[in-house]
Amino acid sequence: MRVLVAPDKFKGSLSAAEAAQLIGRGISMALPDAQITLKPIADGGEGTVDAFLEAGATEHTAQVHGPLPDQGRVSARWATMGDTAVIELAQASGLHLVPAELDRSDGGHPTPEQALAANTRGVGELIRLALDEGYRSLVIGIGGSASTDGGFGCITELGLRVVDAQEHVISDVRDLDRISRERTSGGMRFDTAELDPRLAETAIVIASDVTAPLVGPQGAAQVFGPQKGADADAVVTLEDRLTLWGLLLEHETGTEVRNVEGAGAAGGFSAPLIALRLAEVRSGGDEIADLLGISDALAHTDVVVVGEGSLDEQSLQGKGPVQLARSAAAAGATVVAIAGRSTLDDAQQAQVGIRRLATLVDRAGSPERAMRDAAALLPQVADEVFATLAAQR
Repeated sequence: MRVLVAPDKFKGSLSAAEAAQLIGRGISMALPDAQITLKPIADGGEGTVDAFLEAGATEHTAQVHGPLPDQGRVSARWATMGDTAVIELAQASGLHLVPAELDRSDGGHPTPEQALAANTRGVGELIRLALDEGYRSLVIGIGGSASTDGGFGCITELGLRVVDAQEHVISDVRDLDRISRERTSGGMRFDTAELDPRLAETAIVIASDVTAPLVGPQGAAQVFGPQKGADADAVVTLEDRLTLWGLLLEHETGTEVRNVEGAGAAGGFSAPLIALRLAEVRSGGDEIADLLGISDALAHTDVVVVGEGSLDEQSLQGKGPVQLARSAAAAGATVVAIAGRSTLDDAQQAQVGIRRLATLVDRAGSPERAMRDAAALLPQVADEVFATLAAQR
C-alpha cells in the first residue's frame, strides 16, 4: 500500500512535520510493508515556512520590525526553493509576536491598543530582502496575522508614499484613523515615485484560503478584529480605517478592492498589492501543494492521510486539509482524516471525499487530554485506522 501522509499542524500540540512523523509511525505498526511518504502541508498560515523546509527548502533568517511600532526587531525566518522565495507573514507580523509583557490582566489576550497599532512593516522588509537576493517569484502565506492595517505597513515600507491634504507623508496607519474621524480625507493621494521598481517585474502570489472582503459584516475588522484584541470601539475604528483606505486605493488605482473576495484576509494585507496589480491571491492549500510536489504525488498514491487540530465548518471553507482531501479523492485515492477533534457529520465528510475520520478526542475522552497527550495518541489512532483498512482490503 502506498500512503501519502500530509497533515497540517495540530495547533497548540504538534507541528505539521511532527504530526506527519507520528502518523507515519502508527501506520508502520499496522502495515510494516507500506510505502509511506511524509509531506506535511500548510495553507499559507503559520507553519508555511516549516513545510517548505521539511521539503528541502533553504532557510534564511532576518531581523525585521515586529508587529508593534515600539516593539523593536524580531527574528523572522523565510525560505527559498529553486527560484521561489517563500515568506510567512506571521514570522514578522504574527499574533504570537505581540509581547506578553504588554498584555493586561485579561488572560493574555492582545489589547485594543495593540490591535489598532499592529502593522505589517516587517513583511515589507522581508519582501525587500527577497528582492535584494534576486528572487522574482514570491509566495506569501498570510495566516496568523496580528494586524488590521490593510497592508499599509508593508506597502509603505516598499516605497509607496501616502500624502495627506497638507502634503504630509503618512507613516503610521493610525493616522488614517485620525483622518477618518476628522473627515479630512479630501486631497489625500499616492506618490509612487519611490515604490520599489523590482515589484513590477516580480510574480507575487498571496497564498490564502480566507474569502473575506476588506470591509463589511464579513470583512477584516468585524470578523477577525476581535481575535486580535479589538473591542467594540476598536472594531468600529478599524472598519472606518479600512473603508477610508479602500476608497483611497480605489480612487488612486482605479481597481476595486473593498468587496473583492479574499481582500480582507490577514487584516486586509493583500489590498494594496491587489489594487496596484502587483500580486494575485490564490488558494493557499492548492498553491503550496503544487510547490511541494504533493499534487504530483497523488497520481502514485493509494491512501492519503490528511489532518489538523480541528476539522470543522471553517475547514470546509477551503483550508489545506480539506482542499487536499478533495484533490486526493478526485485522483482516485482513499482519503483518511485524523484530527484532534471534528464536528463534521457523515454528509460533510463525504462531500469533501473523506472515507474515514478518526479523532484524538474520541480516543482520549476529553479535549484537554487530547491536546496534552497528542504525541502519544496520534500513532495509536493511526495504527487503529490502518489496521482496520488492512482488514477490509
